[in-house]
Amino acid sequence: MKNKPTLLILAAGMATRYGSLKQLEPFGPHGETILDYSVYDAAKAGFGKVVFVIRKSIEAEFRKATARKYGGSITVEHVLQDLHALPAGFTLPDNREKPWGTGHAVWTAASIIKEPFAIINGDDFYGRQSFQLMADFLKATPPDRQYGLVGFQLKNTLSPHGAVSRGICEIDDSDNLVSVTEQTHLVQSGKGIVARTTDEQEVLFIGEEMVSMNLIGFTPDVFPYFETYFKEFLTTHPHDLKAEFYLPDVLNSLVQSREAQVKVLLSSEKWFGVTYPDDKAVVIRNIHTLISAGVYPENLWPQPQHNLQNKMAPGKEAAYNLHLIAEQFAIKGEAADIKPHGSGYIHDTFHVVNKQPVSPDYLLQRVNHQVFKNVPALMGNIQLVTTHLRKKLAAIPGANPDTEVLRLVPLKDGQLFYQDAAGNYWRMYEFLPHTRSYDIVHTAQQAYEGGKAFGTFQALLADMDANLLHETIPDFHNIAYRLRLFREAIARNPENRVKEVPDEIAFVEARAEVMTSILKLGQAGELPLRITHNDTKFNNVLLNEQDEAQCVIDLDTVMPGYVAYDFGDAIRTTVNTASEDEKDIEKISVNMDLFEAFTRGFLKETAGFLTNTEIRSLAMGCLLLPFIMGLRFLTDYIDGDTYYKINFPGHNIQRSRAQFRLVQKLEEQYDLLQSTIQDIANASKQEIRR
Repeated sequence: MKNKPTLLILAAGMATRYGSLKQLEPFGPHGETILDYSVYDAAKAGFGKVVFVIRKSIEAEFRKATARKYGGSITVEHVLQDLHALPAGFTLPDNREKPWGTGHAVWTAASIIKEPFAIINGDDFYGRQSFQLMADFLKATPPDRQYGLVGFQLKNTLSPHGAVSRGICEIDDSDNLVSVTEQTHLVQSGKGIVARTTDEQEVLFIGEEMVSMNLIGFTPDVFPYFETYFKEFLTTHPHDLKAEFYLPDVLNSLVQSREAQVKVLLSSEKWFGVTYPDDKAVVIRNIHTLISAGVYPENLWPQPQHNLQNKMAPGKEAAYNLHLIAEQFAIKGEAADIKPHGSGYIHDTFHVVNKQPVSPDYLLQRVNHQVFKNVPALMGNIQLVTTHLRKKLAAIPGANPDTEVLRLVPLKDGQLFYQDAAGNYWRMYEFLPHTRSYDIVHTAQQAYEGGKAFGTFQALLADMDANLLHETIPDFHNIAYRLRLFREAIARNPENRVKEVPDEIAFVEARAEVMTSILKLGQAGELPLRITHNDTKFNNVLLNEQDEAQCVIDLDTVMPGYVAYDFGDAIRTTVNTASEDEKDIEKISVNMDLFEAFTRGFLKETAGFLTNTEIRSLAMGCLLLPFIMGLRFLTDYIDGDTYYKINFPGHNIQRSRAQFRLVQKLEEQYDLLQSTIQDIANASKQEIRR
């Protein structure tokens, strides 16, 4: 290892804009983090050791994760960035809570780095070429006080989801750094790339400018300079509790004082990272593309089966200590095995198999807190709803609350969720055995059972105050909000795709006004606000072994809404004769037998309490929900496919066209839909009166 450089990773950040601990957030298909890809690239490029700068609060979880993954592939060390770690003669100011900054993080590693080293941010993806450029530079043993910086073109370092700050590099004719100037609030706009100055002036960039992303190479002789500049910083800011000692400031001091030269090495890689929660989908997609292109193996750090803690199979579960997490909950018995369960896209779900046959199995879930940003409110909603359902069912002869309602398992201290050291949220349900679910409705009987299940769900909650619940995803079915996002995407046109979809845009605008009718009725007080499920796909109903509806599941989106939303979304996923993303739209039509069967089941349970206006709104709900989904797919396509996972280029526009075709087919049958609903509602009301 003697001649191999070291990689110093700054991983102590707080991630205030992202909202959780980015350093340990899984992005790869087997739970890989961005850090994992950086370490993999560094090892391939010839780095011999990696040093993580972390903070005390994440130390245990971080050490466990890195030791398990990297094994003997590369030497791993850790150093703590501590507020109290200061040069001799300085003490921590009273009330200082903010970390000292990236310059301080580098300074803390001085005692364990004795070889040339490169610095990176722990939450940035730099690409293979970038690490190779830096490794080659450092392995060539640069002269004293000649350092290196890997530069990126500005256009390759932006986030589609918000403003970023970047260090713009001024370079001389010999590719030496002259200065780094921090530009804040950089965004892509119709004018180009725009930054705002402190006095609200706009500065335009063409995108070819060179920027620093903190991939910088030094030799150990730089550490005395870090100490000198840090002392100057502390002396200059003795009472400023928020001032930070930044790495770019050290670079500027070095080059402007002529104490050192910094050679700029151009990388053509496209940076990506997770500045904002919505960046996560982009990172996952980019990594998938790189794996498909053969740049990375699918399983970055494969582990032998006998080395995996608790004998877990390779996969997402290997990223977590599932047995330790399960032990936090008040379960009966003991976990014998924990294995992946289901194929959901939102949460990571695991089946906890009980060692004691007389005790129940459980479902353990890692809640996706990028989608559901207020987990305490989410879990509070579920607790309120399941408690109400259980109470109502207990009063019905023949009903069984234990099998017909999801049962949350609290922590041993009574809390509803567990948050691990990495910031992940976990919850647990009792597992319901001898049940099944279907992704596709094949028979009228299944459609009837689906309608009955969601109708019963509505009926049991009809007397519960919707205002008790939080909006877990604000504006989820708000068509006015979706139209605003759509029009903003057209105005941005970041990928120049608007010219490809004039027919789809015209389709939306031709129906925009009529599609707001349910929203306007609600705003006028003519539709009551109810507790609605808001994700009434057929696979969110568990059926028993006789294919009879038993339990409605996936309660994450249960919140205030209008009954037409639930009815319309169920019809959207029940009556379509083709898949949601069908390429040949001629295959798309409406199965009226399934429509009639679902409507019978739904209104059998709800006709007794729904108002006449609500019943009349159901047919419009059948048009609105596929319209909203098509609109969301179209918006995402125009925006550059930044939200929905796609399996191939053009997937989102194909999805959008399929949904809009379904809208057209439902429009053609609209009078029949309305009359069928009304006839079944009338018949159901007569049956209730008998």
